[in-house]
Amino acid sequence: MRRNLIHNREYWVLLILVVISLVIRTALVARVDRIVRWDEPDYLILGKHLFTGEGFTVSGQPELHYAPLFPIATGLLYPLTHNMKLNSDIGYVFFGTLLLLPFYWLARRLFGAPIAVLATAFLCLYPPLTAGVLFWGTMLEPLYLFLLFSSLCAVWLAWEKNSVRAFLATGALFGLSYLAKPEAVADFCWMLVLLALANWWRRSLKRSLPGLLVAVVAFALVISPYLLFLYRYTGRIMISGKLGLTYAAGLGAVEHDPGIYDRAISKLDAAGEEIIWFSPDRFKVSVWNLIKADPRGLMRRIWQNVNILESALFVRKVFPFYWLLLVGLGWFGSAWDRERLVKELFLVAAALPVFIFLPFHIEVRYFSPMFPILLLWVAKGIVALGDWLQETAARLRPGADAPRLVLSTRRGNSAVVVTAVLSIAFLAYFTVLQPVVVADGLADMTPTHREAGLWLKAHASVDAMVMSRDTEVPFYAERRWAATPNEEYPVFIAYLRRRGANYLVVDEREVQVIRPQLAFLAGEGAPPPELRHVYTARDPRGDTIVYEVLY
Repeated sequence: MRRNLIHNREYWVLLILVVISLVIRTALVARVDRIVRWDEPDYLILGKHLFTGEGFTVSGQPELHYAPLFPIATGLLYPLTHNMKLNSDIGYVFFGTLLLLPFYWLARRLFGAPIAVLATAFLCLYPPLTAGVLFWGTMLEPLYLFLLFSSLCAVWLAWEKNSVRAFLATGALFGLSYLAKPEAVADFCWMLVLLALANWWRRSLKRSLPGLLVAVVAFALVISPYLLFLYRYTGRIMISGKLGLTYAAGLGAVEHDPGIYDRAISKLDAAGEEIIWFSPDRFKVSVWNLIKADPRGLMRRIWQNVNILESALFVRKVFPFYWLLLVGLGWFGSAWDRERLVKELFLVAAALPVFIFLPFHIEVRYFSPMFPILLLWVAKGIVALGDWLQETAARLRPGADAPRLVLSTRRGNSAVVVTAVLSIAFLAYFTVLQPVVVADGLADMTPTHREAGLWLKAHASVDAMVMSRDTEVPFYAERRWAATPNEEYPVFIAYLRRRGANYLVVDEREVQVIRPQLAFLAGEGAPPPELRHVYTARDPRGDTIVYEVLY
């Protein structure tokens, strides 16, 4: 066995790609001064609290929005590192590299070793899934993609072997994927339906029914602790605690109006006791009711999101539209038989679930599960182009045989050279693009939230409560947090005092664009008598101001 591995060139190529991925990702997290922001601090605070006895909470109450697996994965390391950002970076390096393994297995199973190696090399260096992930504001995508593609491997085995063990792995792995990101439930249901239809098509549905049932049971068992957790605090059986609220708030992203988004989640509830994001009122927001109330609005929103997706996806840093020519060659470079039809339909089906985000709002990271599949088709297209050029050159030579209906399956030197040149060009392009993606990502970051948090860590008492719109400042401050409401100032300050806030943190964009009724808080000169200015973190893109709340 060991001798076979030592003499297996394919094994060594894959090992080299794994090492390259580890080196690139480690270098990125070591050299890029990224800021923990957006959703990531919530996940990391959850992970820390889970392993310091504070439970699955961010602000002192059970967290019902975010799935638990990424907090668990990062929190497990906290007793060793006492550094949640480092834990997030470790997860990025570890799971981002592990993704290469199920992807390679699946690509090899479908299209053979040469295409699998080429596609895996592309995935190893692909900028959106290397440097780009650092700036998406969650850092959970590497974990999710690893689990999702492991699930797809299990699906393919279930199709090939029709074994109960493969179906069991399918259900369990999709269950773990759901615990990383709840939208995986759509992938699981979709793939289960396709397995049933495919087995009906090949007249083996009766034999596959026990396996399908096992997959459902395994999925249900894996996700059941989280569903019970949601039920305990909501009294409802639900897949996600934020579906309706996300639909309502997403209109702000579609309309490019952050005020709409903020008012949807940060207004006080009907009782005036809590912001909607943490209030039981959030569960009164029904996606179905919102759609019934404005079906034309839904269609308009989907159309707007299609246009947003097009402008976000087909760009130089993600997937230039002219690469679709290679995807087309990968599809249609040779005639399909029944086996090839099943393989291509499987990949198309695996890519489709990402489009469930079209009724909500668009972020590039939502569509990351589609990127490895696109790279696989690009690799197939490059190989097909090399074969086409070889076959064309052979037919154009004097005395060549009459044209044949299909391309030759034998790869000559010219085809290998063309494939190698194009592959090297892609890999060089990905390598050159890495610093561009990093520079663009850093230019979009606001360091003042971190600076304000670190100032509070040095100057605020350990039991101080920091109130801010987001969790970035309290994450760096390592202090208790409560969210500020989107309300007029008298209600705003009364809420702060009722919650026992010691410090209020605002930034200029927040109070001038998102909450313009609080624009006067952007100035340091004459704050209201309830507040005392204590620190300003300055940045050309806008300052972040820290006030002490006076009682």
